[in-house]
Amino acid sequence: MNHSSNQNLSWAQENGYVYHAETEGVLSEGAGQLDVFRKVDGFRNQVVGTFRHRRFEILDVRKEKHRAEARGFVEKTVVLIPTDGIDLPDFDLLPRREMSGMDFLGITGVDLKLNASASLEEQRMVEAFNQNWCLFAGGAFEGMEASIGSADDLVPSVSDMASICKPSVLRFLSTACTGFIEVQNGCLAVQAPEMRMIKGAFSDTILEGWERESLLAAANDLLDVLAIATREVPLGGLVLENTFSPVRMIGGLVG
Repeated sequence: MNHSSNQNLSWAQENGYVYHAETEGVLSEGAGQLDVFRKVDGFRNQVVGTFRHRRFEILDVRKEKHRAEARGFVEKTVVLIPTDGIDLPDFDLLPRREMSGMDFLGITGVDLKLNASASLEEQRMVEAFNQNWCLFAGGAFEGMEASIGSADDLVPSVSDMASICKPSVLRFLSTACTGFIEVQNGCLAVQAPEMRMIKGAFSDTILEGWERESLLAAANDLLDVLAIATREVPLGGLVLENTFSPVRMIGGLVG
């Protein structure tokens, strides 16, 4: 534990960042309401500073996890950056490799579809996105609550997601190495990717010291791409379809 703290402190000092071994929570206004911080049990190893002219904070969050009869805690590294100057809808992006059974329950988010006249490159781009990511309009938790009431009652609406489903964003996501991505309340949160997948076990996803810079760079790269996407022409014939199925979810839970 001290070894990890020393690496994070050294990285902060070498870059002129501020380091807090223990903290009560995130500093950015409104960030505490993000899904990635929902039901967090504790925070530590917080580093605050400026990277590529953007303010950031990066820290490890501790959450309680339940799986079958098992119960435990995991820690995950999260970077948080305000989305100042970029007009973005609220959304969550979950890597399908980390969905842990959500597909089985019918929680698959928004699917992207193209008409038959789309180019082969565009079709492959959209196909790769659907295979690798789950997009939730307004957020996964918010989208789930809204969809149970009405499949069309999402805030923002599914159609609003077209503003981020641009070619540059899809290309970036095809090679991005991150975990959970969230934009809410004017903040971007990016979680470290799962380094190992152990069936039936709990696994920390922590980046230490200079390892954290890779996640910080990926988050900034994503914001750069999202900024470009606001001025980019959308894919021709793109249709976004909400595939969340409350009936299937309930059936999976009781069946």
